[in-house]
Amino acid sequence: MTGTCDSNSCTKRQLSIGATVRVTGEAALDTALNTQPVSVLVEAGNAVWQNYRSGVVTQCPGAYSDHAVVAVGYDGTSYKLRNSWSTSWGEAGHIRLKRGVSGLGMCNVAEDVVFPQIGGGPNPTVSPTPTKPTTSPSPTSAQPDVCANCSGCYYPAGDQCLPAEYTKADCDYYQADFGTVWCGI
Repeated sequence: MTGTCDSNSCTKRQLSIGATVRVTGEAALDTALNTQPVSVLVEAGNAVWQNYRSGVVTQCPGAYSDHAVVAVGYDGTSYKLRNSWSTSWGEAGHIRLKRGVSGLGMCNVAEDVVFPQIGGGPNPTVSPTPTKPTTSPSPTSAQPDVCANCSGCYYPAGDQCLPAEYTKADCDYYQADFGTVWCGI
């Protein structure tokens, strides 16, 4: 494997960047990171960040988010963030923050999670064959209960109605990864 694309085996596909999605909470951060890196605000104006070399940060003094970084991944115990302070800082330019912290997360990592809606991803080469249901579905109401006052695409983890740019097709596409619910009639 050379790390290059054989022109006979790769299909180029244009992606589209849609509306900005803003969510809060570690569960929403985890879900977003399953798909792409995301921008997060953190509380970095303190000695813990200034002097960080390696390991998982388990305490963060202060209270206010004051710096934007990119969350690039997570494991069972920590989030991995890429900082802009050069690769000589931290773990080759990265810092790890403890996961599973209540509230806004360690150093407020889950306070303001922002990422673009990306469309035009790869399409499956083989469409799944639906199976015929053995029973008829029971009648449903016009709108799911979670919709409240939302008349478009609702994002339960962020408790928000997404912008009108999210079509039913977009909402259905993101349902598996983000739990979005179409509330349009």
